[in-house]
Amino acid sequence: MERLKSIVVGVDFSTFSQVALDRAIRMARRNQAKLHVIHVIEDSVVSDLREALGVDAEQFHQEVSAAALQRLDDLIVESDPEGVELEAEAVIGIPLQLILQRVQDVKADLLAVGMKGASGRSVRAGTLATRCVRKAATRVMLVHESQPEHFTSVVACVDFSEVSTRVVEQAVRVAVLNKAALHVMHAFYPPWKVLHYMAPTRQAAPDYQEQYRQNLKARLEKLLEPFKDETRELDVQCHLVEISETAEAIAESKKEFDADLIVLGTRGRTHLRSLLLGTTAERIIQEASCSVLAIKPEGFEFPVD
Repeated sequence: MERLKSIVVGVDFSTFSQVALDRAIRMARRNQAKLHVIHVIEDSVVSDLREALGVDAEQFHQEVSAAALQRLDDLIVESDPEGVELEAEAVIGIPLQLILQRVQDVKADLLAVGMKGASGRSVRAGTLATRCVRKAATRVMLVHESQPEHFTSVVACVDFSEVSTRVVEQAVRVAVLNKAALHVMHAFYPPWKVLHYMAPTRQAAPDYQEQYRQNLKARLEKLLEPFKDETRELDVQCHLVEISETAEAIAESKKEFDADLIVLGTRGRTHLRSLLLGTTAERIIQEASCSVLAIKPEGFEFPVD
């Protein structure tokens, strides 16, 4: 599996982003990747403050940027960046736009951000984090403040779309690096319930239902076949979850498997278009009580405005 070469981490000095920085440094060290640390000061806040103080714009911007960069440098030192090639910047502008631009400029393999912002008032993931998942042209890790130094249980959520192979590949990589348990899960809505209005039907027969489940399990196992050698010493399990609501099933998997990382894709199959980004993925991201790694389909692009 290809190692990470370039990582971008967004820092807003919240507890969540401090943990994101710590984990990004660790990932950069393991992968021998270059780490780009960025803090964006909201331009509207700076402008309002400058006007209230009645000071020169250019000089004030320089002072604010310098103070932010110094604080960022201090935070980086606390996170022990020894052995990591790293560059840091503090800039003024629109946070989402500048973070996405940095991802594009350095051809980042991963964007890491805190699951919540500096206010930390909401129990849900922050707006910036959710928008990064939706728009960044790379995989995105949303880091929860409770994320341990090493993952112990990784859950890969697949729907058998094209991106599912990439989800499993990344979940395997994380599990191998952390020697973590790996759970590969498919949540499905039973077709015999969809066709209930045609009852009695062949699909409702117990033998058919068992055959359907066995087929799904075989497909899960097939996704893992290319990684047999890497996962030989790991605890790897496949799970089928019969559900009425996919988001709830994936959220429950966090509790059932004691997950500290959920890996999911951002585009699902056409007839499951709400599964992954989509409303359901956003619900998972917003309500997750652990870190989330969102994987983009190959060739995904989003214009940076």
